[in-house]
Amino acid sequence: MQSAKALVSFLLVFLSIVAPAAGADEAEVAGQWKLTVQTPNGINNPVLTIREQDGAWSGIYAGPRGTFEIKTIQVEGSTFSFPLTVEMPIGAIELSYKGTVTGDRIEGVVGNPRGEIPFSGERITAP
Repeated sequence: MQSAKALVSFLLVFLSIVAPAAGADEAEVAGQWKLTVQTPNGINNPVLTIREQDGAWSGIYAGPRGTFEIKTIQVEGSTFSFPLTVEMPIGAIELSYKGTVTGDRIEGVVGNPRGEIPFSGERITAP
């Protein structure tokens, strides 16, 4: 019985240390980001806003093709991903963003029908 109590005490201490750290990583993702994306037509600098409310992540993407609401962003630690449909002259293009935040820097890849292209950026504002 005493070993069970010791195990429970250890787990409570462990979780009190680890759980806040995981939330801190996720909080780093929130904010407004100026991205640099090298496209076949040149460099684009869209602005990505990521926000969290009651445990749900969403955002806004403002780029050369307009402003788009992102209803769901998956966030795990300091990584994130979301789908984005952009209207182009040739029709709708499905994109998928995947990235990582480290401090005030952001980087990742944009998936598109022809493959992936890298993006990077920096924080404009914190939440």
